[in-house]
Amino acid sequence: MDMPAPQDGDVPQRATDKDGLKSRKHLVFGAGGFGVGLLAGLLLGQIGGGGASEAAEAATSSTAPVSHPIVAAVTACDLDTAAGVTVMDGGKSLEVHTSGKKKSGADASALACVLRELGTPQGVIARMDSTRALDGTQTGTWSGLSASWTYHPDNGFNVVIETAAG
Repeated sequence: MDMPAPQDGDVPQRATDKDGLKSRKHLVFGAGGFGVGLLAGLLLGQIGGGGASEAAEAATSSTAPVSHPIVAAVTACDLDTAAGVTVMDGGKSLEVHTSGKKKSGADASALACVLRELGTPQGVIARMDSTRALDGTQTGTWSGLSASWTYHPDNGFNVVIETAAG
């Protein structure tokens, strides 16, 4: 079949799939991969940066002892009134929602700070960094704490950290 020669002003059209719709799968997967990579970089950069900041250490040392490590972590990260961060069960659990494309919440750096303050192992953080929307709820445990999390590019991370029963 002969294709007509393009005329001045003609714009090339993208190939369409079998239903006649323009294929956007590569854009969705590319954007999702970019988002996960960006979040992973932020988390690893914040957590891998060493111990607590001098300001967080000063704030922790100048106040009375905090009754629970979750409360201490939230206070050290200055997240007591931050959007997307909720201390629950009298300080025995914490929920952190990070921002996504369609939902607002805490910055990834807020989550990274809390994880660093709670001494989250690098293995758990690596599993968080590699979580995809299709993976469902993931879990990890360490030092008397447990975490469960989900990720979706539209909604961001939803992480719940709890103390071990006891």
